[in-house]
Amino acid sequence: MKYHIVADSSCDLFTLPECSPDADFSTVPFSITIGEKTFIDDETMSVSMLLDANEQRGVSAHTACPSAHDWVERFSVPGPVIAFTISSELSGSYNSACAAKQMILEKEPEKQIAIIDTKATGPETVLLMRKVCSFIREGLSVKSIEKKLVEAAEKTHILFALASYCNLVRAGRVSRFVGLIASGLHLWGIGMGSDEGKIEMCCKTRGSQRMIRSMAEEIKRIGLSGKEVVISHCQNLEAAIGLKEKLCEMVHDLKVDIIPTRGLDSFYAERNGLIVGF
Repeated sequence: MKYHIVADSSCDLFTLPECSPDADFSTVPFSITIGEKTFIDDETMSVSMLLDANEQRGVSAHTACPSAHDWVERFSVPGPVIAFTISSELSGSYNSACAAKQMILEKEPEKQIAIIDTKATGPETVLLMRKVCSFIREGLSVKSIEKKLVEAAEKTHILFALASYCNLVRAGRVSRFVGLIASGLHLWGIGMGSDEGKIEMCCKTRGSQRMIRSMAEEIKRIGLSGKEVVISHCQNLEAAIGLKEKLCEMVHDLKVDIIPTRGLDSFYAERNGLIVGF
């Protein structure tokens, strides 16, 4: 019996090396429309072109989550399915996946499908997907895996540092007041995902080095759920490496992986943004 791990493209991965021979991995893309151009968040999409288009002034922009039929295509394969979506407080992706599950169950009542609302995005989703690979290797049932993943999601955290809030403001994810003050003063805004999966602002700081110190201190204050951290960066490898080095100074034997953002997280984090799962 082969397990199928599926995520929307907010996960920032195209492959999941931790998969065992008993599982495979695929993603369902968001779409991002900027002006008259629509970008599909898959392997062919250029993040650089997306960012260039996004930084044109006066251009309208929005994102669209995968449809229920997009999820049905992934759920229709033989074998149990475990799916991960961006926080349901930020997107309709979770609702689309749930609708797809109901469509499948109407035809195949015995089909095993678990859908995890990560209450997060990007690197925190990566941590949860790595856990599911471990659970599958242990031979756990789908119900047991789902229960453990929900528990794990409550213990993991997400933190971000953004130099621009334009798209989050446009999407109503942060207030226009907060976004305009931070952007106007050329500050880094540091925020986190709440327990409900909403975006909460923590503090603002000036300069990359201060941002890195503030991020590391905030992670230390919140506390690590384990010995593993994932950093997604939007074309800012230098800062991601700096944060990794700072965290490894603070915590002995800490594993820190750095990955680039895919299209959706690049759109909302914008150029130079960092997102950290821990």
